[in-house]
Amino acid sequence: MRTIVAPVNFSPISANAARYAADLALATQADLHLLYILQLPVSVAEFPVTDYGFNAMQEAGAEGLQSLWKELVKRTEAKVSIFTHMEVGTVEGKIEEYCMQKKPFVVVMGASGNTLERTLTGGNLPAALRHLPYPLIVVPENAAFSQIHKIVLACDLNDISGGIPVKPAFLKELKDLFNARFEVLNVDTRGQQQETASIMEVDAWKDCIRETFPEVHFVQTDNVEEGIGKYVHEHPTDLLLVFPKKHNFFEFHRSHAKKLALNSSVPIMSVHA
Repeated sequence: MRTIVAPVNFSPISANAARYAADLALATQADLHLLYILQLPVSVAEFPVTDYGFNAMQEAGAEGLQSLWKELVKRTEAKVSIFTHMEVGTVEGKIEEYCMQKKPFVVVMGASGNTLERTLTGGNLPAALRHLPYPLIVVPENAAFSQIHKIVLACDLNDISGGIPVKPAFLKELKDLFNARFEVLNVDTRGQQQETASIMEVDAWKDCIRETFPEVHFVQTDNVEEGIGKYVHEHPTDLLLVFPKKHNFFEFHRSHAKKLALNSSVPIMSVHA
């Protein structure tokens, strides 16, 4: 049985991501685990949390989880096994620890606006992207789940020259799971389309993608996120797939990733090699 983990904090954005996760779980016959992290104030040493205050925070967290659980059970007509969990500690550490236990098929998180900008430039989301060895779907606030028929893989020249940095078996699993088709998108900002096209002709790259049979498209533009945004706007896309690098969580850097995510209504999946 597949497992989906959805960290929640009861904000409207988080609740929307949890709904997306529930719909995804229903479509993939997966279990859904709602994870709430009770994070104590950073200044707890200066302003100690009393037992009463801590118990109140726990009760509020439990009530929030129960309310969200009821909503999602009704939404999925009780066809999805939904579990709730509350942990005390740091968000980054507890998400990683919990995922190491559950080994999810995918982790689903919501972010938007200034919240997303903060997370992409130094909050919890980039830590998850850097360290979690599990696919992560970031759900924009205005995104709703729909059947995933088309997945766009945004690759740069380094991705292509080294072969798609993800196991072909995972791409095939996505293809079979959703009966989806893939499109590979290369945004060319330096006039390298001919070089990229020639690299893609080598056997190593063809072997990597043979099972998924993707279409390959090139967009020539001066700006990466504008190129991707324009493409997904003109070519309806159900999921945008990107690959974080060891030295940074997006090869096209924080400014590009931030603008792309803030302006996109398309869920973005980050997959580690």
